[in-house]
Amino acid sequence: MNRLSIYGVVFVLAIALAAIPLTSAAQIYNPEEDLPKPTGLEKRLTKLGRGLSNIMFGWAEIPVTFDRKLDEGKPLAYLLGVAPVLGTARAFMRTGTGVFEVVSFPFSDKAVNYEAVLEPEYIF
Repeated sequence: MNRLSIYGVVFVLAIALAAIPLTSAAQIYNPEEDLPKPTGLEKRLTKLGRGLSNIMFGWAEIPVTFDRKLDEGKPLAYLLGVAPVLGTARAFMRTGTGVFEVVSFPFSDKAVNYEAVLEPEYIF
């Protein structure tokens, strides 16, 4: 072997040996412990944003419901007769929930659960 290839092998081995301690020093990631807990203000602002989103996009439940029922393979009569009624009902529920969350976000107590009332939390 020539001198250049020996230096190359030694260099690669040195890099490999230097990288071994890096892999053994990996940290375990636990989001329960590593992420900071949201404050009361952050929870209130999340509730406000969710409420505004539900007010602005509540109407979108109509086409979303139609699309979901179409993906489920419902017949055309169902899509034209029942899906718009279901979508309209869900639109009123989402918009009403948005109004409730916008009106009630500043009055919520710290002990109150800030989870979403509707699932999914956001329509889009």
